[in-house]
Amino acid sequence: MIDTLRELCRNGPVVLFGSANRPEDFSRYFSDVNVLTLGGGRVSSVNGRISLVQMDPDALVNRCYYGDPLCIWLVKDSKVLCGSLPELKFIVTTWTIDSIKQLILNNMALMYENVILGNSSWALNNAYHAVKLTIILRVIDSPTLRDLELAKLINGGLSKLLLRLHELRIAGGGIGEGNVDEVAGEVGAAIGIRLPTVSRVREGTAGNPYASIQCDNYGCLTFNSSEEPWDYYYL
Repeated sequence: MIDTLRELCRNGPVVLFGSANRPEDFSRYFSDVNVLTLGGGRVSSVNGRISLVQMDPDALVNRCYYGDPLCIWLVKDSKVLCGSLPELKFIVTTWTIDSIKQLILNNMALMYENVILGNSSWALNNAYHAVKLTIILRVIDSPTLRDLELAKLINGGLSKLLLRLHELRIAGGGIGEGNVDEVAGEVGAAIGIRLPTVSRVREGTAGNPYASIQCDNYGCLTFNSSEEPWDYYYL
């Protein structure tokens, strides 16, 4: 990984962001290493643990100005490894809110799929991200992205859920159907969308563990047939 970062640095500025920049939140079981590069060159290979974002400096400035959620992490939670970042002005816009909300819903859909497949550990990881993003959405002007500090900014079920999921994620644990239903209830109430229970998802997928699930502003839906992708209904 060090060799990859050195090679990236030869091409331009390199920025570390995400949980790799917050050791207390980093899980050796789930976390990847988020890296932003502003150089135009290619690298011979990228370590599988590195999640690489490559962008032109002017494009980055524009995306932050218009509210790209990526800039939340770059402004609040990053470390420049080499070179320098351009001055970033992040403005919260409807793009910011809509994008974070969709990221929450994407993680909810993956959580349902993983728990039905029996992948309790990945269901945990999706639940963690859904809950954390929900809290970030509620306290978007907060200067911190640290789990323990975010949990102190709100009261109630979401705060307790984040702390519990944080501990399970650090330990490499998993969650069951009861935990998923709790996450769905808290997240759904916070973002104003009715999210189904696991039993309802099982019923809607007709026992097919490989059914595709998607969530949007109206709830979650399942596709009944791979041959007829338009054959879907809300759970």
